[in-house]
Amino acid sequence: MWQLAAALIEIALRRRGPDALPDSSFLVFFLLAVEILATLAAIVVNGGVTGTILILLAADTALFFSFVFAVLSFFRLERRYRQTVSAMLGANIVVLIVYLPVALGALALGVDLNETPMLVVRYVLYYWGVFIGGSVLARSLSQPLIVGLMFEMLYVLTYEGIADFVSPPQDVAITENA
Repeated sequence: MWQLAAALIEIALRRRGPDALPDSSFLVFFLLAVEILATLAAIVVNGGVTGTILILLAADTALFFSFVFAVLSFFRLERRYRQTVSAMLGANIVVLIVYLPVALGALALGVDLNETPMLVVRYVLYYWGVFIGGSVLARSLSQPLIVGLMFEMLYVLTYEGIADFVSPPQDVAITENA
């Protein structure tokens, strides 16, 4: 277990690639379960679970698996699917494990998680996760980092479009008193 954790941390720090992980369906399902639990913990810390958030979590999971398969299939590298998915899930887990103690510490100190200091932390970790996802894709595809980042940005933009569709921004009605 410690070897797996060390490999995931090294992947998150870009020292190793997805080839450091075994090609295992069990590992994929295990990491998916851990990532969903860690994500739900982060959601609870940030304000609570709603039906919309659960729908977005399910949509994100389905999009993630299908997107990675599509990208690898485009390059005819389907054989690297389980390792790539495991590496990306593991990197997300590392990011969430870094975030959760920081968020809990901020709450213990009375800091609002939606104010500037914590928003900066959340954005830094978010972009770290995006960068790591691009790095894993680049290594899986045996392509330069910029190619992996472009595919990761395509994934992020697709997810954000789905999120806007499922949970559109609320319009604020402006009324005049006549």
